[in-house]
Amino acid sequence: MINPKQFYSPSDIPTEKDKRAIWNIVSNSLFPKRTSKAFSFDRRSFVYGMAASFIVIFTSIGMYSTFKMLVETSQPQEIRMDNAYQSAIRGFEEVVSSAMVSSKPSPKNDLASLRVLRLQYLNEAIEQLKKETNSHDLSPLKRQRLHALYNMKLTLLQEMLHQGEIEL
Repeated sequence: MINPKQFYSPSDIPTEKDKRAIWNIVSNSLFPKRTSKAFSFDRRSFVYGMAASFIVIFTSIGMYSTFKMLVETSQPQEIRMDNAYQSAIRGFEEVVSSAMVSSKPSPKNDLASLRVLRLQYLNEAIEQLKKETNSHDLSPLKRQRLHALYNMKLTLLQEMLHQGEIEL
């Protein structure tokens, strides 16, 4: 039979350090440490997700600008010319901000008010001709008349600027 006193040898008994290590492992497996789920995330998938979103954003911007450029270049020369005139006039009017007529009573004031009135008539004529001429109407006579009106408007704005009737 087995003698209980001889069942374990003195070298088989764990030391105090071994006992603490064993019980730490047992207690950690019984009661795992609770970590906050709100702040634990997989960094690698977060970085991949951010990189993928940047790639999608830049690809979208590139596709939009390419599509816009293709649409603009596919337009006929006449329509591109109209757009150039319109953007030039729009840019010039933004710089000028608004037609400011000097309030001093003088003969120059009458001339300035006539130019402002002429500018209004030109704007009305341009709008009327644009209504008559669809954006797809490429008749050379109407386009020529529209370009002449645009040219007159730009010339009138330049004259008003040089005469000091409008301020920058």
